[in-house]
Amino acid sequence: MRISVLFILSVALAAPLTGCKKNDKGTENPDEAAESDVDPLDELQTIPDQIQAEIDMVLQPINDVDVVIDMVTSMPQTLGLDAASLRGMAAASLSADGEVSVELDIAAEAKAEVEAALLKIKGIGTGLRETPERVKTATANIVALGAKATGLVAKLTAKYQAKLSNPMLKGDKKAKVEADLALIVKVDTDIKASVSDAKQTVTSLPSKGKEALVKLTKAFAGGASTD
Repeated sequence: MRISVLFILSVALAAPLTGCKKNDKGTENPDEAAESDVDPLDELQTIPDQIQAEIDMVLQPINDVDVVIDMVTSMPQTLGLDAASLRGMAAASLSADGEVSVELDIAAEAKAEVEAALLKIKGIGTGLRETPERVKTATANIVALGAKATGLVAKLTAKYQAKLSNPMLKGDKKAKVEADLALIVKVDTDIKASVSDAKQTVTSLPSKGKEALVKLTKAFAGGASTD
């Protein structure tokens, strides 16, 4: 009887321990697991593209101005539209409080093409007006990317120098580590230059944004009234 009681007590004590073990396994942080899967060198090499994306976010509406001017200029001929009416709708779409509206009696396909152009014009106008704020955001993000790169470079340099200090590392494996370390130095240099150039580029864009908006407004001036 005593043996049975002891057996029951041992099972009762063991059961919670088994449950705790399962819970501990289930509380593994998925973010930490995901982080360990990211190669810091690969991450470092993506930073130049991220910096360029910040520049493009500000620059794209400015670059698109000539594209939509050419589009509105050519559409009357390609779609058989009244040029003045199209310019009037483009001007209305460009204005800050204007709406995109295709006031033309044309085929559905042509109407869809015109509407797409007007929506693009609307988006460009918004982007140009937001240029100063976009510049602030892009500049902050570029600086942050530069700081991130500095941290990654320090981490990677320590890692690969530690590998090189291993006397057992020889031949092709040693050459591979040396090549990776040289790549880190090169990417670091390139990123520092990119950060400096990017900051100069984006800080010059507010004035270009204003000029682009004036150019676009003038291009659509003299259109027919859409009232």
